[in-house]
Amino acid sequence: MPAALPLEGIRVIDLTRVLAGPLCGAMLGDMGADVIKIEDVGSGDESRAWAPLKDGESPCYVANNRNKRALALDLKTPAGVDVLRRLANSADVLIENFRTGAMEDFGLGYETLAADNPRLIYCSISAFGRSGPRAQGAGYEALMQAFAGIMSITGEPDGAPVRCGISALDIMTGTLCSFGIVNAILHRQQTGVGQRVDGSLLDTAIGLLNFQAQNTLLTGVVPRALGSAHPSLVPYRNFRCRDGQWVFIAGGNERLWRRLAGALGLAALIDDARFANNVARVTHRTELEALVTQAVARFDREELLAQMEAAGVPATPVNTVDQVLRDPQMASRPVLKTMAHPKLGEIDVVGMPLDFSRIEPSVRRHAPNHGEHTDELLDELGFTHEQIAAMRAQKVVI
Repeated sequence: MPAALPLEGIRVIDLTRVLAGPLCGAMLGDMGADVIKIEDVGSGDESRAWAPLKDGESPCYVANNRNKRALALDLKTPAGVDVLRRLANSADVLIENFRTGAMEDFGLGYETLAADNPRLIYCSISAFGRSGPRAQGAGYEALMQAFAGIMSITGEPDGAPVRCGISALDIMTGTLCSFGIVNAILHRQQTGVGQRVDGSLLDTAIGLLNFQAQNTLLTGVVPRALGSAHPSLVPYRNFRCRDGQWVFIAGGNERLWRRLAGALGLAALIDDARFANNVARVTHRTELEALVTQAVARFDREELLAQMEAAGVPATPVNTVDQVLRDPQMASRPVLKTMAHPKLGEIDVVGMPLDFSRIEPSVRRHAPNHGEHTDELLDELGFTHEQIAAMRAQKVVI
């Protein structure tokens, strides 16, 4: 019999759409929580339509709504609000990512629901957070990458600002909010009361800027785009081989720089004052990277990788996504999970990216169809079949 998961017995009401919020709910579900996804009675979560589709199913929706039951509900009706309040009265956690103030407009704000259920942990996810002059502002992943300065340091030097290729702010905000919720659960065990958790893409972005932001705070240096290079380490970037393929080489400390210089036939540079230490190499980045680029261009990729391995210099091919997913290393890691889907069959999905020695996060439920568990959940709340039928006729539920 599998060991109990740590969040078994925790009920989560997930009112979120697209990515950050749904991922947060999915991660809680991975750890055993009963996650109830609430969607509108129209088209539902907009990520259901994100291309590319497989047999009508969106990979984004499939991945980030695992381990949930689904209820379609019109929160613009008094009956829909009543259902949600009944759910919240018996819930441990509620997650929402509506525009700031929208839940209050529905009559479902934190203060209202916490008055009924003081143990409720209420997590709001927004672009700018719930305070400050921009609290009402809308924002999506790319907009917030632009606003937070991330685009300004992404891309090639002197090139146009570039969106980071992954939805880093959404994914990390969802992850941080799941961390915040679990800590609020632990705090409730000590105090008996819940609280609001306020997560925002802006705060996440500043957290991800990390030393880049700290560099500016302490020294006034404003980061700039460096392509694949690192602002504080040289040489540490992609280089193109003779056969046109790319490798990333990490020669970012004194020991590795000396090894790299020897392996590339650049040993004379080790005693060059311009490159005597990392600070000097960063200062003379352009000259050194040009010399390494010329040296690397004498090798085909596999030859260069063998040379780097023999010298003890970290280097890797620049893989495409399909190449890394096929790499034998993936078979031994926990992040890809098998999920049984009613339309797609047995599929691999991106799951919890952590491994535990005594916990086994699992995908127990497929990402639900729109309103798939409406009757089941309303029955659990004590509604009769006649009441459910009446709500369906009034399009409060589908």
